[in-house]
Amino acid sequence: MTTNGWIQIFVFLAVILALTKPLGVFMARVFSRERTFLDPVVRPIERLLYRVTGVDEAHEMRWTEYAFTMLLFSGASMLLLYLIERAQHLLPWLNPQKLAGVPPALAFNTRHWPLILPRPSPLTPTGRTTRASPP
Repeated sequence: MTTNGWIQIFVFLAVILALTKPLGVFMARVFSRERTFLDPVVRPIERLLYRVTGVDEAHEMRWTEYAFTMLLFSGASMLLLYLIERAQHLLPWLNPQKLAGVPPALAFNTRHWPLILPRPSPLTPTGRTTRASPP
């Protein structure tokens, strides 16, 4: 490894070590609902989001509520990803390279990536197909 690589690793570790204690204290204050230095800025936005979405911040969720909302959020995220991939050719701000829309089977497999394992590729590491090519 080069000297530059080692320097980057040590700088990264130094930054992580330097931020661990202050960030841990900040997170502990947030989770115990104590006032933090970001409250004047973030708290009004948080209250607005709670009001718009109808969330009671004092209500603790049961595990069944949490599981249901997690599955609902995952389902909505997968549907949104599927729609973005299918309509990719219609979205100029999300498609600067002007790629075509993704075929339905591929978009479906992509949106289910945590649930469905990808099929092995017919390509070998050399890039050639494993099937015999005609002479």
